[in-house]
Amino acid sequence: MRFPKYIVACLLMLVALKGMAQNERPNVLFILTDDENLNSLGCYGYKVQTPNIDKIAENGIRFTNANVVHSVCSPSRYAILTGRYYFNNYHPEFLKEFPKNQADCVGNSISLEDDGMNIAGVLKDNGYNTGFIGKFHVGYHELLGTNRNWEEGGLKTYPKTKDPRVDKSISKKMKHNHDWWCQAIKSYGFDYVNGVYSANLRELFNDYMNVHNVEWTADAATKFIEQQENEDQPFFLFVSTTYPHGPAPERKVKGEYVVSLDADPALTGEGIVEEGAKVKRERRQQIKNEIKKGELATSPTARWWDDSVGRIINKLKETGQYENTIIIYTSDHGKKNHGKTTLYDTGVHVPLLIQWPSQIKEPRDYTHVVGSVDFTPTILETCSAKVPQQMKMDGVSFNSVLHGETDATRGALLMKMGYACGIKTDEYKYIAVRYPKDIEKQIKRGEDFRGHKKERIAQPYYMLHKQLSQKSANGNENYWVRDQLYAYPNDVEEKHNIYNEDLKLSEQMKQLLSKELRKVNKERPFGEF
Repeated sequence: MRFPKYIVACLLMLVALKGMAQNERPNVLFILTDDENLNSLGCYGYKVQTPNIDKIAENGIRFTNANVVHSVCSPSRYAILTGRYYFNNYHPEFLKEFPKNQADCVGNSISLEDDGMNIAGVLKDNGYNTGFIGKFHVGYHELLGTNRNWEEGGLKTYPKTKDPRVDKSISKKMKHNHDWWCQAIKSYGFDYVNGVYSANLRELFNDYMNVHNVEWTADAATKFIEQQENEDQPFFLFVSTTYPHGPAPERKVKGEYVVSLDADPALTGEGIVEEGAKVKRERRQQIKNEIKKGELATSPTARWWDDSVGRIINKLKETGQYENTIIIYTSDHGKKNHGKTTLYDTGVHVPLLIQWPSQIKEPRDYTHVVGSVDFTPTILETCSAKVPQQMKMDGVSFNSVLHGETDATRGALLMKMGYACGIKTDEYKYIAVRYPKDIEKQIKRGEDFRGHKKERIAQPYYMLHKQLSQKSANGNENYWVRDQLYAYPNDVEEKHNIYNEDLKLSEQMKQLLSKELRKVNKERPFGEF
């Protein structure tokens, strides 16, 4: 059957338009650091040379009031990847530990659900090629705290204190485990998984492997980007580095950065990888030489990490994918002054930079409050993704900000860490510490509780991780105070609790907290709220 020429021409035009629409959907490169505050980046006004990261701000949007809603790794990453608060997690393990209609005390073991209702799963169903690189920490927690059940779970064990460069069998077993983790993570909606750390470096359970290797992370990311060069589908790539989480990259032993710049670049999460190690050693030495010459002001390891970020972005340029890629740079939470596991800005206030060369033409600051729970709805809307009805999200899209809007996209941001709950606006933050009824009765009876080192404390910590909580309690004088109110910008360090100084304002903030809780927290009690 032959069609008239004008019909053929129309069909060809429709095909071309369909292809154009497909190609016009933006790629997304999401770079997530671990435990990073604003003070490790030059673009936030600190004396740190991070030129590649700073260029994201120079050519995009610098958010000055970006916050995570949970300030510890696993719950925070869950919120980022799903757009849901951890207390709305419906994974069987979480519901077993904290049944519905009961208060929760979060730990560091929140898992992604198995139904694909996360950003990668939804984008994959919408025609995106999806990739995951780096630290996971949102699943299979029974394999993280100990390696005693590794063999039962499909992983191979090896000596903790032996050098894998000497005992070659260790490296082979690590490669097996790395590949196991890659396959496991793919099940959540990722097409490509590489350069994986199951959680923190110590979860490798080998003393010699407890070192950062940001180049290995960058290698995996650039391989994915290269693969996308001739693809018709857009991509979503999630790059999650271990930097600057402990072991502290800045730590020196006998003048050397033993877990970062001076560590052996052949030590990776998949065992010994000598390919490219020589070049990496030379580049690390070059960075160290620059430090000696005084060309780097502070934090040489930040410049080292920045170098790998530059490699990833340059690969976008080399492959012609840079203009239509949204680059997002942020952190899972902060750690300054032991703010981790608290709702203070030292734990929740994080860097957020977004660049989109084809759309964002003028650099600018966005000063209104946004939250980590907003990432998934924002990206899904910006990528024109069809969201399944069963995909529940608690966040608010700030897609309009990427297209030039300057007004606030939300009036307030709810944040929670177990027994502490907070509400933050552009001007104030209110924090409430409340315990379940049975614990409140114990407190009223004068009973005490066990701390991290079996010391007795008058109230329980906010969350289950006692070691981190002890540091937070000791490092923040108002940690135990039941009601706290702080005003910005006069008290950015949150030292002056004005709760009892302005009771009308305090009541307004309490009502706002109650309102926001009712919106998203329908199944878990929190004190009088």
